[in-house]
Amino acid sequence: MPVEFWFTYNNGAESLWLPVNPSELKVTAGSANETVTVQGLGQVTVIQDPVLKTYEFSSHFPQHYGPYCAYKDIPPPKKCVDQLETWKFSGFPVQFVIINPEGQKLTVAVTIESLSYREIAGDIGSIYYDLSLREFKYTKPRAIETKEENGQKVAEISSKGQRPNQTVKPASYTVKKGDTLWAIDRMVGVPYEKIAAANGIKPPYTIYPNQVLVIP
Repeated sequence: MPVEFWFTYNNGAESLWLPVNPSELKVTAGSANETVTVQGLGQVTVIQDPVLKTYEFSSHFPQHYGPYCAYKDIPPPKKCVDQLETWKFSGFPVQFVIINPEGQKLTVAVTIESLSYREIAGDIGSIYYDLSLREFKYTKPRAIETKEENGQKVAEISSKGQRPNQTVKPASYTVKKGDTLWAIDRMVGVPYEKIAAANGIKPPYTIYPNQVLVIP
């Protein structure tokens, strides 16, 4: 099984499996360290939190299947580009997922920083693109609370806030042509064995188009 590159949105409610793997993935992980001059001490480096990672790569959405494709039932190039642009301007992060041949996953919440695409003469209908992603860190909303100390009101930042839930886990999934439990596992983030057990499906895990699966 080759390496797979996926994007999922809203906890797997929407997904895109890249039909052609990028030949190179550039990951940049800098730091936000700042050097300042302090009188009598010289230059001092102030260590800050690491800068968010960026992920950059290029590939293409082919008009027709070829031996270089990751799978056979590839989606239309325009549909892929439209999907990425919709996610880019949604205001919410997407999950960037890389799955190695052993089935191990690397999942990173990212925002789509830039997307450029073009068509090339001699390959009509295919769309070539460049993507830049930035790591997204969920933060806890903090509120101001007031309390009384020695007869005076004191304001302080509350630590009770919790990370807002930007996603809704789907309760069910309708099988599409070409779907497998293995692929649905990647889209919804639930192991295929659990999906099979919840729906009474036994090996070899055969599913059918328009079949509605309960997602446990």
